[in-house]
Amino acid sequence: MDKREIEDLQTPAFIVDKNIVERNCRNMLQTARDSGISLRGQTKTHKTVEGGILQTGGTRRKIVTSTLVETEMYAENGFEDILYGFPLISHHIDRIYKLREKLDSFHVMVTNMEICKYLQATKAPDGKLWSIVLKIDCGNKRAGVWHEDETIFDIARYINSAANLHFQGIYAHCGNSYGAASPAQVGEVRDFTLRSVKRIAEQLESLGIHCEDVGIGSTPSCSHPTTEMSRLTEIHPGNYVFYDAQQMELGSCTEQDIACRVVSRVIGHYPDRGQMLIDCGFLGITKQGLGKQENERAIARVEKHDDIIVTGMTQEIGFVESADPSKQLDFSKFPIGSTLRLIPYHSCATAACYPVYHIHQDEILVDTWTPCRGW
Repeated sequence: MDKREIEDLQTPAFIVDKNIVERNCRNMLQTARDSGISLRGQTKTHKTVEGGILQTGGTRRKIVTSTLVETEMYAENGFEDILYGFPLISHHIDRIYKLREKLDSFHVMVTNMEICKYLQATKAPDGKLWSIVLKIDCGNKRAGVWHEDETIFDIARYINSAANLHFQGIYAHCGNSYGAASPAQVGEVRDFTLRSVKRIAEQLESLGIHCEDVGIGSTPSCSHPTTEMSRLTEIHPGNYVFYDAQQMELGSCTEQDIACRVVSRVIGHYPDRGQMLIDCGFLGITKQGLGKQENERAIARVEKHDDIIVTGMTQEIGFVESADPSKQLDFSKFPIGSTLRLIPYHSCATAACYPVYHIHQDEILVDTWTPCRGW
């Protein structure tokens, strides 16, 4: 592509620093290697082939997806050992069947006995079994069988004895780490989850049920590694590819580790109310950061401008004010048409706003990545 500069982009635009993404991916692969385990990177943050290649260190093996359209995209692009990391329901079966037919190593996630019985009654493609990972809830209180529930062992026994099924292992998402108030609390969530899945795996082994995969993960928990991770077989974070302001608040990264920004242009000055307007509203960046950042008025921070924040949004317009309400905004620093770079609070939700990511190195645009969309 033409070597254009970021300032040439139509705005709002989602930009990604390739050097930072590559570094983030290398670091997480090394975190797993240091513990003698595997990284099964979650792809839902970026949903791109290019990002998946970096997450796997070029092997295109061992990823976890959150949608079927992601899974299909990766299968079509030579990836293997894919876990469809969403609670399986019978409605998925036609697409799941085609994926199992195509892939040598493909796993589905279950959260109840009913779907296991459904799979047992639904023949897999010739010469293959349904490979099943059981999701465990260790306090996140989203999907999964509660970690103290004996149903875990009933489901595992059933899978292990069923002719059409293969028990691959157990999986727990440390999503409750996002509610932590400090890195120490992130560590507490990580360690409790780790101990819980390891206890369950050991109990299953005592019943003659082998867990090939025993994994936990979230970007906060895996960005604060511990030697105890060596007791697992894999970790499965995802947001670390881009990181974001939320991860910075949790101590997972620094601002220099955040690979993505939203570029927006100033479209108006309103000194009488102490605001300027930009061409990025809530269809261009998530509002999730409001009330959750160091400055509780902030929806988004602005790179290299600690004195201003995005405080409000309509569909296509953002409102920028002084970070300190007692101080006047210096409009002369931000001419109409000039650009600001917004730091997303949540990169997954913000990336989902854009049909293309503009990839840059040293401020020069070098590539575009096209994420898959839909479910």
